[in-house]
Amino acid sequence: MTATLLLIDDSDTERALTRKLLEAEGYTVIEASGGEEGLTLFRQKRPDLVLCDLMMPGRSGFDTVRALREVNPEARIVAVSGTLFGVADHETMEKRLGLAGVVEKPFRKGKLLDVIDRALRLKR
Repeated sequence: MTATLLLIDDSDTERALTRKLLEAEGYTVIEASGGEEGLTLFRQKRPDLVLCDLMMPGRSGFDTVRALREVNPEARIVAVSGTLFGVADHETMEKRLGLAGVVEKPFRKGKLLDVIDRALRLKR
C-alpha cells in the first residue's frame, strides 16, 4: 500500500517539483497552497504524513502544525522550510512542534526521502 502525503506549501513551483519527485517514488500526493486549505484537506483525506512549509502568508506553517495537532495529536508532520529561523538544531524544533522530522530547502532528494521514510515508520 502506498502512503498518502499532504503537501502544504504556498509556492506553486515548490509544490509542483516536490509532488513530481514524490509521485515518482510511488507516493500519492495531495496539495494545499496554504494552511487553511491544508487543514481542510487533512480533515477530509486523513493522509499518512504531512509535509508543511513553515514560512507561509496567512496562517503560518507554525500555526498550521499546531492546528493539525489539535485535529489529530498523533499526526506525522515533517516541516520543510528555506529559513530555519535561528533554531540551533532540528531536534529542538522537532520537540517544540512535535514533528516527525525537519527538512531544509533547498533539499536533496535523498534527504527528503530519508526523512519521509523515517517519519512513516514512527510508532503512532
